[in-house]
Amino acid sequence: MKGLGVGVRGQGHDMEDPIGIEKIVHGQRWGEFHNGYFSDLAILRPLVDAALRVLAESPADVVVDLGGGTGFLLSQLASKGIGAATTLINVDCSDVQLAFKDTVGIIRVHSSIGEFCRTDVAAVDQSFLLLMRSVLHYFGEDGLLPLLRHLRDQARDGEFFVHQSASFEAEKDAACLNALYRHMRTRKWYPTVNHLKSCLMKSGWRVTDTIEAPSLVLTSEDLGLRYALDARDIARIQDAMVDEFGGESRVFRLTPSGFQADLHYRIITCVATSP
Repeated sequence: MKGLGVGVRGQGHDMEDPIGIEKIVHGQRWGEFHNGYFSDLAILRPLVDAALRVLAESPADVVVDLGGGTGFLLSQLASKGIGAATTLINVDCSDVQLAFKDTVGIIRVHSSIGEFCRTDVAAVDQSFLLLMRSVLHYFGEDGLLPLLRHLRDQARDGEFFVHQSASFEAEKDAACLNALYRHMRTRKWYPTVNHLKSCLMKSGWRVTDTIEAPSLVLTSEDLGLRYALDARDIARIQDAMVDEFGGESRVFRLTPSGFQADLHYRIITCVATSP
């Protein structure tokens, strides 16, 4: 998760800002949240390696992490020597996230992803690599395709977009997590892998590689804090999930204190292509 605005420039898909209630887990607390998933070097490594493979084959003048939060991903690329001749830019709209870490050599840009424009952050003749980690679900079902098209508009033919996005192989697993988030009163939405790839293709992104990333185990305790859910909310959600899914599936299960859910991730490498 990162801080981000969800409106897409030139599109009518604005949603309420989802960052307000989530700022309680931003900044220093974010590294420890969800059992430290987003600050674990071993968990991050496959995404770092995917970005390094692209840069080895197609060097970029500018690397932009969209919704980059505290700058953890870019800091790891910097530790690998990326940044000596490459500009590293962290775009995020959570001031708390951006303020937490000040890695030398990383430029912080306080902006929504929907308003991101390459000409706002770098020279016209510079080449780009776009990165993203656990962000697409913030745009909801209706906002996914417009957002991907907006990002494609910011890329030139042959430039790459490497992202770790939550998605599910099975439709029923995606439906289960989407029901859970709907009951938590958030408009976040998770696609199937096939649907996500279809949206990428329709947006002008050709998928060149897809690998699995470590899953994130979500607990009702963490979700309760993140989404301001009290004990009555947790009980209500448990009852609703039992009614809809029997209380247990491959990605959801009841626990003595509430529930757990598994968020599946894929790391997808894409290249911008002409229609």
